[in-house]
Amino acid sequence: MHAKWDQVSIEPPPAPADGARAIAEAFDAFVREQRRPLLHFLRSRTPTEQDAEDVLQESLARLLRYRDSEAPAGWKPLLYRIAANVAHDQRRAATSRHSGDHVTLDDLDLAADDRSPEQRADCDQQLARLSEAIMALPPKCQRVYLLKRVYGFSRTQIAERCGISVKMVEKHITTAMALLKQKVGDSFPDTF
Repeated sequence: MHAKWDQVSIEPPPAPADGARAIAEAFDAFVREQRRPLLHFLRSRTPTEQDAEDVLQESLARLLRYRDSEAPAGWKPLLYRIAANVAHDQRRAATSRHSGDHVTLDDLDLAADDRSPEQRADCDQQLARLSEAIMALPPKCQRVYLLKRVYGFSRTQIAERCGISVKMVEKHITTAMALLKQKVGDSFPDTF
């Protein structure tokens, strides 16, 4: 019985390293070939070019898991199914995080607050005193003052809005300024 097996010539299977190398090379060629068409496919399914690139990278990384278990003929449909799912997941995540509502601060020139904590505390206290003083003004005086200083109305607009003369508007503003300086002190800014 052993003699029969000795006479049969069977070719040994290719060495695993050669087979794995061939699959890896075929996969690399497939990825290079599919990159541009897949990116085109994803552009219509993602909001930005960067998102399409991100989905492309994630899809290729996920496909890599199936490189050895899936036949090369199945790579393309699998890749497009993975890409569609990743794009959908990305859209769903963006919706749940309200990404469209976010505002980027990259191009804004934000002013730095160079004041010390003590200076900020003093400023906060001064604003609190000023706010209390404004709230303590007589109602007509307070309204005219707020319309002028906070809302930027002209004296004529205030007069029309309040049903008083421009001269009375000037009197209310002068009274408000005097009362505020009296309550807040010398630190009262003239701009208020």
